[in-house]
Amino acid sequence: MRLYKKRRHRLVALGTLLVPLVLLFIIGMVTRSQTAGILEALGISFYRLALGYILSLIIGVGAALALGTSKWGDTATPILDVMQNVPSFALIPVFAIAFGYTDFMAVIFIASSAVWPILFYVLTALRTEKTELAEAATIFGAKGWKRVTHFLVPLSFPAIVTGSIVAISIGWEAVIGLEIIGYKNGIGIILNNASLSHDNSLLLAGITFLLFLVFIINRLVWLPLLNKTHIYAD
Repeated sequence: MRLYKKRRHRLVALGTLLVPLVLLFIIGMVTRSQTAGILEALGISFYRLALGYILSLIIGVGAALALGTSKWGDTATPILDVMQNVPSFALIPVFAIAFGYTDFMAVIFIASSAVWPILFYVLTALRTEKTELAEAATIFGAKGWKRVTHFLVPLSFPAIVTGSIVAISIGWEAVIGLEIIGYKNGIGIILNNASLSHDNSLLLAGITFLLFLVFIINRLVWLPLLNKTHIYAD
């Protein structure tokens, strides 16, 4: 949030929000699509994605920190590597039987798909840490929880951001695919129904709204965080 204290950044953020909203309104008028319905569906999908990403972030970073600082890391990494290669959508029947087609199931499924890039990016960053930095942290008394918060997490920050960007892209694929398969709401079902009914206007509007949302998130969240990673990388 400190990045947006500058007036220029606030203006860019405002423009990033207003311009797409105006364009979306124009597209909705031209295509005569149900803009409110699309926005509601997109909000539902984003809600599922956000919760799934937060869960994957907690699990991925936590597991990477535990394995990166443990003697069991070398043993567990090959096992995790095999697990990440299991096709995510092959697990949908298992999740459906366990939790039903609920929002909770969607969150768990998204997290199970998106956790891997975060885990392995952070794990790689921890394993390639510079010896002198680790020794300096020890000399200055960074032990226990203090070592995690003041050394390991800052060291992993670029990897967390990069892994999160990949995880979010996987999460979008997961949530849309999941909604198409078995849900009654969300942007995935909107796009699927438009495709089956050959409603090209609705399909175009839905895809455009989705792309604008991805653009807004990238511009307001990930781009500033990527710029901030240079501080930690140095």
